[in-house]
Amino acid sequence: MDAVRTDAALEPASSRGGDSRGGPPWRIGYDLLPVSLFETRGSAVIPVRAVERAISILFMVAGSDEPLGLTEISRGTKIDKATALRLLFTLEEADLVRRDPKSRRYTVGPGVWRLTSAWRSDLRSVSLRHLEALRQATEESVSLVCPRGLDRVVVLALDALHELCIVPSVGSAVPIYAGASGRVIMAYMPEEERNKIIEMTRLKPVNPHKIIDKQSFLKSLEAVRHHGYATSIGEVTLGSTALAAPVFDATGSLVAVVSLRGPEIRLTPERMTQMAPLVVEAGMAISRDIGFSPQEAKSA
Repeated sequence: MDAVRTDAALEPASSRGGDSRGGPPWRIGYDLLPVSLFETRGSAVIPVRAVERAISILFMVAGSDEPLGLTEISRGTKIDKATALRLLFTLEEADLVRRDPKSRRYTVGPGVWRLTSAWRSDLRSVSLRHLEALRQATEESVSLVCPRGLDRVVVLALDALHELCIVPSVGSAVPIYAGASGRVIMAYMPEEERNKIIEMTRLKPVNPHKIIDKQSFLKSLEAVRHHGYATSIGEVTLGSTALAAPVFDATGSLVAVVSLRGPEIRLTPERMTQMAPLVVEAGMAISRDIGFSPQEAKSA
């Protein structure tokens, strides 16, 4: 599909002296939008106002560290409440935003994952051979997990070579802090972001039989950074055990987690200790393939 190219960049309009048409401050880069999203007047190409506003709202919700209310969204995008509410309803219908029925505040919805499918597809392609090698070496279920807002989502999963196995569904999501994968994600994110998530979620347990104490949780994150991996037993699913290790991009930022899961009766603490180096190496192999350099990260 053809695309329109302009000099506009993906940046707030305030950094370019504002929007001369009185539009929202969260202006988008038109060079990334297909021609079908634009109206034409003679030889001029004019962006469709409703689409522009909807994208402005989506960018604002996606860029927020906490759920946003209608008033905040209206004020931040400079769109009147009635219009913003209609656009939010449309975005909610498409699963691009999610509205909490109690707080009436908005966060990104599961449909946003589909917008990043191209990048996820690349990451899955790079990761597949390493996950397959890990599955063959351990005979357990392995998966690739990515952070998404306040959740973590499974983007790739391979079944164990045993009849009795625990396999997460691709696309399934749980709170970002939960389980071994959650601890890895939380351990390597900026402290300010981590504190906000803890404050917002209060580390509400996924499994009522497993209470997450804040101080113990923070100590466990120190252990993750020291050892390079995390473990959990029955924290998300009763009777299951998990091992997880980070995947870093070229900037040294965590972009995914390699996770290994199995039933508690088979994946004992002793066996997890034996398998941990394999999980860590799988995560590091994927990291190297997407440009991560451990030497540069240490010197940074």
